[in-house]
Amino acid sequence: MSSRPTFSCIRCADRKVKCDRQKPCGACVKHNVDCVFQPSRPRKEQRRAKNQILVDRLKHYEALLQEHGLNPTNPTDTSDLDPHLLPPTPSSIDLEPTRCINKTQVVHRQGRSKFVDNLWTRVVEEFRDPEDALEDTSDDTSDLEASDDDFGFVLNRQPKSNTRSLHPPPERILQLWQIFIENVDPLTKIVHVPTLRPAMQKAVSDIGAIPRGFEVLMFAIYGAAVMSMNDDDCKQRLGEPRKTLLSRYISATKAALSRAKFMGTISLVVLQALVIHLLSVRDIYEPRAIWSLTGVAVRIAQSMGLDRDGTLLGLPPFEAEMRRRIWWLLKGHDFRTAELCGLAKFRDLDMSAENTKGPTNVNDDQLYPGMPSLPAESNTLTDVVFIAIRHELTNFAAGRIARFRQQGKSSSEFNLRALGSNKSEIDEAFRQVEEVLETKYLRYCDPTNPLHLVTMVVARTALNIVRFMTHHPRQWASLEQTPLSERQWIWEISIKLLEQHHMVQSSPQLKQFAWNAAYYLPWHICIHVLDTLRANPLIAEAEKAWQAVRHTYENNADMISDTKKPIHVAVGNLCLKAYGAREAALQEENIRPPPTPEFISQLRQQREVAKAKRQARIAKGSQSETPANDGQANARHVSPTLQGGDMYPNDNLGSRHSTMSHPSDYPPPGDAPEGDSFWFLNGFEDGQVGDPNNVMDMDLDTILAQNHTAEGNDTQAFNWQQWDAWLADSNVMHPLASARDL
Repeated sequence: MSSRPTFSCIRCADRKVKCDRQKPCGACVKHNVDCVFQPSRPRKEQRRAKNQILVDRLKHYEALLQEHGLNPTNPTDTSDLDPHLLPPTPSSIDLEPTRCINKTQVVHRQGRSKFVDNLWTRVVEEFRDPEDALEDTSDDTSDLEASDDDFGFVLNRQPKSNTRSLHPPPERILQLWQIFIENVDPLTKIVHVPTLRPAMQKAVSDIGAIPRGFEVLMFAIYGAAVMSMNDDDCKQRLGEPRKTLLSRYISATKAALSRAKFMGTISLVVLQALVIHLLSVRDIYEPRAIWSLTGVAVRIAQSMGLDRDGTLLGLPPFEAEMRRRIWWLLKGHDFRTAELCGLAKFRDLDMSAENTKGPTNVNDDQLYPGMPSLPAESNTLTDVVFIAIRHELTNFAAGRIARFRQQGKSSSEFNLRALGSNKSEIDEAFRQVEEVLETKYLRYCDPTNPLHLVTMVVARTALNIVRFMTHHPRQWASLEQTPLSERQWIWEISIKLLEQHHMVQSSPQLKQFAWNAAYYLPWHICIHVLDTLRANPLIAEAEKAWQAVRHTYENNADMISDTKKPIHVAVGNLCLKAYGAREAALQEENIRPPPTPEFISQLRQQREVAKAKRQARIAKGSQSETPANDGQANARHVSPTLQGGDMYPNDNLGSRHSTMSHPSDYPPPGDAPEGDSFWFLNGFEDGQVGDPNNVMDMDLDTILAQNHTAEGNDTQAFNWQQWDAWLADSNVMHPLASARDL
């Protein structure tokens, strides 16, 4: 008689029905299908073997004790023993508390690691075998049990018990893998391609036998490969639109992550997959969601000890180097997402001796599992040149933050302008990092090599951004107070930055790396250029600046199409004001304006449509209100603008960074319906979030302080805090029109 299986059969698990666990089960007999159970690992036999090993060890130790005159059956008899052989007394233990308390350990085996510190190292020692602490059952559970994931809500996924059918055909898998190698790997180096290549080929030959952890990595690679291509390339090479493919593989990655129980993983492969997944969705999800999910990845990495250098933890050289690459790619992503959320970019950057070192400047073919030691760092360019330069810039930021902390300030308050009292020191530090980049890397780059070219452009763009942030125009109260030389210097740097960014996004030679540029769009530079063009429409090189603005809009179509993000709408409004000022200035000079650019026409048409919809809503709402109520609502919620007497809703955006919003923008609590005041006061009104019609009503006059002096527009104060808020917000919090909207 066959033994009763432990888990449901495969068919019942896929159908999510109860299985009676007979062989065959009743459901399969009823439907006349084969009943197949997944074999489970013989856990009991393994434990018996380990117990036998333990018994043999105890017998060996008893024999040693007897050789020294100690009877193991009577451990209290120690009179004939050498005192040095006795265990330490409690008093001797008390003399050395730090040796026990501060002990750290990484339990490591086959790509899985768990970092333990303090008390938990003693817990690990209690395992029969320290590697028992790495027991991972993610591949042992049935599909039905794997679908029961307590953290599925983190990825906002629908449960899917089996992901085998979601893999593309074998030839398409290899094609996506090659695209990943060409487009994504050179800028990330999160996987070791020479080691991973044979594993991918083996997986393609037998999809049904892929371990769950490795399957997550495969789906993440599919998604990243599609993400790195534009729509035309996807249709030409893969035969389907980019949007369709990206949605399919992102959903599959989510399902695979849940099946692998990623929230509690100790697998380096699963962590690699999660980080690659973050790169694939960072332009799709709102910044706060990406930052939160990145925080999950950081915590997983810390639980595996990636924030400590592997050489100090006794890990093999190959493992230590891969952990460095993963950690710094993840932290770099964390820094940028924090910046897009309006938070301090380098709030937790620490480069102390015990923390993870930067990636070693060596080629991938110099690394291999089991290597006795890392090769000496190369003094020439390698295939990790891009991440090497990125880490040099991180070192520069770390040095500035360390100096900032020496002044008794929090790193969360760090910015380059805060050190303006000692600008010569900043300039010297900047000169040093620029010299390192130029002499160690950039002078050897070959512009005909796409990786070298993108490295050159990105490195010099980063240096120019540091220059801009050191002299950021927000440190001056207004353009009038900015010294002319300073104003001209910032203006030239800003135009150069937009041109460099355009080169990365549009150059045919850099097409394979253009995917990385959109996430690093220099918003502050765009805003400053447009504000300068608004205040001084005929400034020198205005034509060159407008050409750079046009390229920015052409390379980033979502700046027009995605009206749910306040930064897109606010920049669009500022752009229209600047172009309107240009048209007016040219007419005053009796100069015929050039043809209106396509992106300006699209922005204007977009706002006309939104205005028509808003007026229709106002007209519809006025029919259901009494004249008295209409007057009260208009007096409270509508403010005039400077354009022909049109009336616009007061569209100040609610944000913790904003100094423009006031409690008076909202109806008094007494206006809320009885019983709904809690929802009203705590901002739970559904209509407030993400309404593209509302966000399109924003008028830039709400962030420009009104100045009625004779100098005109060029002396208006520019509220950078409000722009920070719009950059941080991904959904609009629109003031309520009236209490009835609840």
